[in-house]
Amino acid sequence: MKMKPRLHLKLQGQFFLYITGIVLVVIIFNSLAIYYFQKKLLLSQAEEKAIGLTRTLAYTSLNAILQDNYLVLQSLIDGMLDDHEILFIAILDSHGQIIASSAPERRGEKLQDELTKNALSAEKILLQKEVSEPGHEIWDTAVPIFQLNKKIATARMKYSLQDPFRGLIRSIIIISVTAIVLSVILAHRFSRSISRPIRETVHLAAEYGRGNLDASLQLNRQDEIGELAQSLNKLSSDIKILIEEKIANENLVMMGEFASYIIHDLKNPLSGIHLLADGLYRKIPDDSPQKKYSIEILLAAQKLHDFVERTLDLSRWNKPNLQVLQVNDLITQVSKEITADQITINISLDQYMPFVYADAQLLTMAIRNLITNAIEAISGPGVITISTHWKDSQVSIKINDTGCGIPPDRLKTIFRPFFSMKKQGHGLGLAMVRKVMILHQGKVEVQSTVGMGSTFTLTFPGNLSKYYQVDGKP
Repeated sequence: MKMKPRLHLKLQGQFFLYITGIVLVVIIFNSLAIYYFQKKLLLSQAEEKAIGLTRTLAYTSLNAILQDNYLVLQSLIDGMLDDHEILFIAILDSHGQIIASSAPERRGEKLQDELTKNALSAEKILLQKEVSEPGHEIWDTAVPIFQLNKKIATARMKYSLQDPFRGLIRSIIIISVTAIVLSVILAHRFSRSISRPIRETVHLAAEYGRGNLDASLQLNRQDEIGELAQSLNKLSSDIKILIEEKIANENLVMMGEFASYIIHDLKNPLSGIHLLADGLYRKIPDDSPQKKYSIEILLAAQKLHDFVERTLDLSRWNKPNLQVLQVNDLITQVSKEITADQITINISLDQYMPFVYADAQLLTMAIRNLITNAIEAISGPGVITISTHWKDSQVSIKINDTGCGIPPDRLKTIFRPFFSMKKQGHGLGLAMVRKVMILHQGKVEVQSTVGMGSTFTLTFPGNLSKYYQVDGKP
């Protein structure tokens, strides 16, 4: 047997049907409840009204019956016919003969139906119900008329409930239809307000899947959907950072592989070229035109030799030699070794700085590289501030300069190997700093403003800050 395919509704349709269904159930339930209680109220009011009118007719017609004054009786009955819910009024004698009625032509007619017999035999107010041919309920009220405890007549009235019930049903229908229309409109708007941002969120996720991590979603909402959009936007930036870090790490790995296979083969020839160039430089007289060429060869060879050594260093580091050291002492020592004209180096050290596990040689090289870069970024007078901080079990070192700053589009690429903003740079200094921090399970961050300077921050995790200083000893 072939199964029929199930109908798959989109989220907006599901919300719409769900909300509309709930509202319809509530409206139907309330309508039935209103009809039930209002019907009881109408029946109670109608009963009080019918009995009250019949009782009034009985009391006011007593004297006219005793005086056999038909005109007064007829005028009393005619005065009650203004109420369109009254179908028939009659005053019967003790044998069931009509003395006066709302139909004057029926005067003298004797009624012998079952309801009349019940009314004539009743010694107190009687309320009977009958159903007319169209199915409308009619109340027949009878009130006996006494003279000196002797029953002399009966006042009867037939009262219809068709119009009150019709008005009640019409009011409930109007209210229900209005509520249904409004609920459908509100359900559509509500389902649309929920489903549309979700569709936009799905589209944003699809853009991320296609690699467009610059896509974002701007929703001015303070609910869960707004939080979801903010989380996705943050996820995009986090993914971009992770990708950039992965690229940087892959570049470092590539540098290691490149150095392992090639640099060793280049080192010996370069050393020979450097020695030959140095020997040629020493043998050529100072006044010879070839002197300047030998100098250029020697400088180029030296530059290549430095590049090879740096690359070897970058590829050689795989595991730091951790030992207990005081960061403040290391910074003080490095700052004493560096001097620069027209540049003031300020040091601000946290006096509660703990001892940490770190590789002194690698950390010294990283700090020295950052200070050297800060000096080269300043043209003319300037200030370099080196500070240490200990907060939330994390040790951080900040190096701030008042140099030229780094353009925003370069901030994401400055840690990549071979990327340099300097004409004479190899692009390995910041890559080395990054690898040092990776080896220490830390991170390096930069904040920069063009024309105002840059701040590099080295942050070490709390698990490397287990030794705290007490009385100057770890």
